[in-house]
Amino acid sequence: MYPSLVEPTIKCVIHSELKTCKEKKFYQYSNYLNIGGFLFLVGTIGFILWYQYKGKQDTKTQIENERKKKEYILSKLNYFQRMKQRAYTNMPI
Repeated sequence: MYPSLVEPTIKCVIHSELKTCKEKKFYQYSNYLNIGGFLFLVGTIGFILWYQYKGKQDTKTQIENERKKKEYILSKLNYFQRMKQRAYTNMPI
């Protein structure tokens, strides 16, 4: 047999300890990666929703704006109807 500097039981213990450390490190990094991915996903969805709905108005303001639009359209229609009924002036006969 060849001489050995380390006993076989010590090799086995070191091997099992290194394996345990590797597994702990893997689980720790995978947890960090999962948490980071989750935060990225939530942040991306949150930004998209915020960007999409930031210009939305509440219902009270929307109703007020619709009423103003209707009043404007009706006033223009009334103006053109009055213009149509008005007698033409400075027209040669």
